[in-house]
Amino acid sequence: MTSTITIDASGTPGQETGASATRAAQRPATGRALRLSFGGVLRSERIKLSSLRSIRLTLLITVLVGLGLSAMIALLWSSQAGGADAMMTTDPAGLQSYLLIVSTFTAPFLALVFGVLGVFAVTSEYSSGMILSTLTAVPQRTPVLVAKAIVTAAVAAVTALALVLGGLALAVAFLPEAAGQLGSTAVISGGLGTVAYLVLITLLAFGIATMLRSTAGGIAVIAGVTFVLPIAMQVLMLTGWEWLPTVAAYMPGDLGSTLAAGITDASMPAAVTVDGQAVAAGPDYWQALAAMAVWAAAALVPAALLFKRRDAR
Repeated sequence: MTSTITIDASGTPGQETGASATRAAQRPATGRALRLSFGGVLRSERIKLSSLRSIRLTLLITVLVGLGLSAMIALLWSSQAGGADAMMTTDPAGLQSYLLIVSTFTAPFLALVFGVLGVFAVTSEYSSGMILSTLTAVPQRTPVLVAKAIVTAAVAAVTALALVLGGLALAVAFLPEAAGQLGSTAVISGGLGTVAYLVLITLLAFGIATMLRSTAGGIAVIAGVTFVLPIAMQVLMLTGWEWLPTVAAYMPGDLGSTLAAGITDASMPAAVTVDGQAVAAGPDYWQALAAMAVWAAAALVPAALLFKRRDAR
């Protein structure tokens, strides 16, 4: 029995025919379709940040502690609403102050926690080595940093908004008379100012951590800026230097207090007494907001330049 084998040699070496040629022709189009967009980078950064257990625990503890402190303040304040403080239940300015204190009083203390959030958003990838994979997938580094900053700011904004709204709800629960002032300019601007302050503190820490690429270093710097530096300024006030009150008023902690106070008819730059003379020292609401934006930009701009130019490790 004889078998015949037929070999089709019509194709030249290296040339694909039939289905193989069709698949080869489709490869360039498929490659273009799978090109990574900024939306994909943004989703990737959201998944990475939300998958960190340390971030989830930090945010949960922050909300619980913040609302717990707000509840304690509301309870103490409302319990003293009678007697000498009875005017607070009828005076609009007093009710606005009550709402703002309950909902924003914890912001200066929680600023460090939001700073830690900004640090972890960057340094977690450097400590695990995942930054190498990230930059391999997205060789153009600017979209990576911008996406990280947007996701981090969004998480900080949602957390800060939950704290402020929760604080306002607790304030009204303990003192229902205050509900009528929830829509006032002072309360709305104070709440939004607090959210903006905490978001900008987060971005400030984000920029510092991007430059240092160290968790311990980033937390140390943001702790120094938010807590140690104001104490040092208070000590230096004893020297009587006239420029110190102005400089101290533009520290992040003081700017946060100005934003938390909101916009009122009596809003005026703060004044202090130096050698028996009143010296205007503090910015108003909008100046404080602009100053906090400058603080954040002062860290983010050099951070973006370093992130784009130096090695990943």
